[in-house]
Amino acid sequence: MSCWRGRTDREYRRMVAELVDDVDTSCAACGAPDPSPACWLCGYSWLADARDRFAEDQALTAAAVDERLGQLAERAEADARVAELTAWVQRLRTTMESYAAGGTRGRAVELLAELLAREAAARASRRGRPSRLARVAGVLAVDADYRTGRRALPGRDRSAQLSGCTTRTVTDCWARAEALGWAVRTRHGRRLTLAERTELGRYNDRAEFDLRPVHHGDAATRAPYVPVALLVLDDLLQHALALLAEAEDDVDALTARTGAVVDHAGMVRRAQLRQAVATTRDTVLADVEAIASRQIQTANFFPPRSASQGEYLSSCLSRGFAHSPRLSYADRTDRTSRREKRASRSPAERSRAGTECDTSHPLQRPRTRQAACRQTRRAPAWSGWAYDLARALIVRWTWLADASLPRVAATLGAALSRDWTAEMLDAWVRRTRGGRGLLDAPDHPCGYLKWLLDEALAGDVAPPIPARRHAEHRRLVATAVAGEAAGRLATARAGWDDRDRGAQQERAGRGSARRAALAVAAAAARGEHAPARAMSADVEDWPEVAQPGGGLPPDQVDT
Repeated sequence: MSCWRGRTDREYRRMVAELVDDVDTSCAACGAPDPSPACWLCGYSWLADARDRFAEDQALTAAAVDERLGQLAERAEADARVAELTAWVQRLRTTMESYAAGGTRGRAVELLAELLAREAAARASRRGRPSRLARVAGVLAVDADYRTGRRALPGRDRSAQLSGCTTRTVTDCWARAEALGWAVRTRHGRRLTLAERTELGRYNDRAEFDLRPVHHGDAATRAPYVPVALLVLDDLLQHALALLAEAEDDVDALTARTGAVVDHAGMVRRAQLRQAVATTRDTVLADVEAIASRQIQTANFFPPRSASQGEYLSSCLSRGFAHSPRLSYADRTDRTSRREKRASRSPAERSRAGTECDTSHPLQRPRTRQAACRQTRRAPAWSGWAYDLARALIVRWTWLADASLPRVAATLGAALSRDWTAEMLDAWVRRTRGGRGLLDAPDHPCGYLKWLLDEALAGDVAPPIPARRHAEHRRLVATAVAGEAAGRLATARAGWDDRDRGAQQERAGRGSARRAALAVAAAAARGEHAPARAMSADVEDWPEVAQPGGGLPPDQVDT
């Protein structure tokens, strides 16, 4: 039968309907067909109250369980924080103790001293806010591998917490360390994908740095900054101890809230760690004093300053001087923005006249000294035609394609004039080279171009169009010729002066008085008595009269 399933279902539904109609659905207590809240039986008031109390109990139990789980999770995080800070304190202590003992784990001190030396050499002035570069770099140096100085990955947030600054400051200090050539970023931090988070169990990938090896630097240059590096590490240690004390207090508060008992062994470990840190700090400070004393004795304690050679003095009051020498500030000619130099956000104050900048600033932390007034840089005279000539020349000489267009234009503008074209320059260069070809791929295109222009325009043959390089060459040649002529004339005049000086010495030498006496006698013999008396008065030393038996004069003795 094809429809037996439908007939069977209809029969079943009809039978169920008949059974339901036969059941009495009225309340046994009040007899009402519909339930009424006034009836104790059909209103189900007692069952509703029981259900409400049960639901409330379940909610309270779930809230207590969630609170307990939250306290346990917070306690676990606090314990992990205490363990992390304890490990960091022990690492700092091990670094300082190892350097004091001459061990290899103290390499971070030398690395930090290298950075401080580079920073001091690069700074143009000591004015401005105190930098956090030393503390952030200290975290990098201690976190790196003590054997090679590589794989330093403390993380941005962790570095900010350990150095006591913001994450933006950490980013700026990392960029400064890279600019100084002290750190090289080998891996950039990023947010991991879902598959990577599932596999690795973390959300982010930290940035990784390789620090400059110690043997690549100069030990004598960084030696004055070793005490400063030790003091920076001591500041990091004190800051880490403060963070550790706060984390331990949080753990104790969570332990008391949960009703647990404070572990006595943990308290003993805390006391031992603090005592060891205090001993290490005393030892390191003593080493700092010893190093500073040695360098004071060798006159090499104070770091180099950015003063001129005439103003450079190592110390002031400590060496007996009453006033500190004024630091010399380098002229700021670059156009670096204040945001990149991390200056104050307050706008610069103008003078009343509006023509000069007011360098005074009433803040307690003044902004780094900027240029007094930034003058607009005037474009060079060749900027209107040299770029077009450079573009046309690059089409002909393809080896200039890799060079910078402004550098090519500057090279052409300094050597040529406005009337030159790419075709004329190409023809003139090939003509002056005498059949020798040009290089296809020189190592330094702009330098090779300058050499070609010097060779083509600095010769004896004048180019068809006036060129600056040829005019300069002719001026130099004329100056050299004039210098040679002046030298020959000076030599001739020196010879003439020597000849006149010799004649004068010859006239004033031995026999001059005798010749003067003979002239007086001749004038008297001629009857010129007045000139004779005047000439005799001018003679200061009359010749000695020969006495009988005195022999011949010395000049007449036959030797």
